[in-house]
Amino acid sequence: MYTTETAAGMDVHQLTAGVDHVLGSAPGGGAGGCETIAGCAIANSLDFRLAYSQGGTYVSLVVSGFGPSSFRLWSSDGKLLRSNDSQGTTMSVWSNGSLYFRDSGGVEVWRDGVVSTFLPGVAWIRPHASPGGGQIVYAVRDSSGWAHTYVVDTTTRTVREIKATRAEPIFLTSRYIWYRGESACTEADFCGPQPPFHPSSGKTYVYDLQEGTETESVITSVIDVFPGAA
Repeated sequence: MYTTETAAGMDVHQLTAGVDHVLGSAPGGGAGGCETIAGCAIANSLDFRLAYSQGGTYVSLVVSGFGPSSFRLWSSDGKLLRSNDSQGTTMSVWSNGSLYFRDSGGVEVWRDGVVSTFLPGVAWIRPHASPGGGQIVYAVRDSSGWAHTYVVDTTTRTVREIKATRAEPIFLTSRYIWYRGESACTEADFCGPQPPFHPSSGKTYVYDLQEGTETESVITSVIDVFPGAA
């Protein structure tokens, strides 16, 4: 899958067996910038995710940028199943064939054609599903801008806080989670009196869900893992 720019925004393409066809279109994400931490509250909502569901049955596009948000859901054969550009939808993730996403009411889940509330009032940030399925790791920021990493069980909706001042969490395996540390603001960071987020500490860590322990990591960045989420 890939996107191409159009006058109205973007087209979403699917390349299958050498044949390229357009699944559909969506508005562009807009353009903008953040000169300081204090002026960049939008960073907690910015996201672009174009993804297949597990097994490749569905394709989702969930975008929140400096322009309108976009939500598109297609079957893999190109049928549009859901479309919405008005609810501030962002921060999506597939797990066990269900699509979880954030909107103005919290976290919702699309499952078998039906949308229902999953975590009401929760503004999760960049969620990632476990390779083993059944769990999603994510961050939430408190009123002082600090990130807190949580894991939620997708069946019971039981939420477990893993660690405070840890951001950008992602599963390495079903047992281990990687994340970045955060540090207190300095005058040079231009955070303002109520920072929307905190600067990186320069350190990263791996958390062992089984042992409940944290170890400093040499891994500087994680984009994705293999095998992917189930």
